Amino acid sequence: MKRILTLLAIAAIGAVLTIPADAAKPGKKGRKGGSEAIATYDKDGNGKIDGTEADAVKTDFAAGKAAAKSLDANKDGTLADEEIAAAGGKGGKRKKKNQ
Repeated sequence: MKRILTLLAIAAIGAVLTIPADAAKPGKKGRKGGSEAIATYDKDGNGKIDGTEADAVKTDFAAGKAAAKSLDANKDGTLADEEIAAAGGKGGKRKKKNQ
C-alpha cells in the first residue's frame, strides 16, 4: 500500500511541476499567435493571410507589433513567408455563426 501511495504522490508532484512548463511553451494548442494574427490581418475572411495582408504583417513585424511578432515560430527575429502561411492553418472560408 505504501508503494502505491508513494508512486501516486510522485506522479502528482511530477504533473504539477510540468503543467506550468508546458503552458509557457508555444505549441499548437497554447499558441495564440495564429488565431490572433488571422483576426487582425485576414481582411477578406478567407481564413489565411495572403497578398496584401502578408505585406501588412511584414510591415507590422518590422514595427514591432505583437500580433505580427507572435508569428515568428522559430523566434529567429525574422518572419519567413512560411511562418505567415502557417498562421492561416488549412485556410478555406469559415462559416459565420447564426447563418
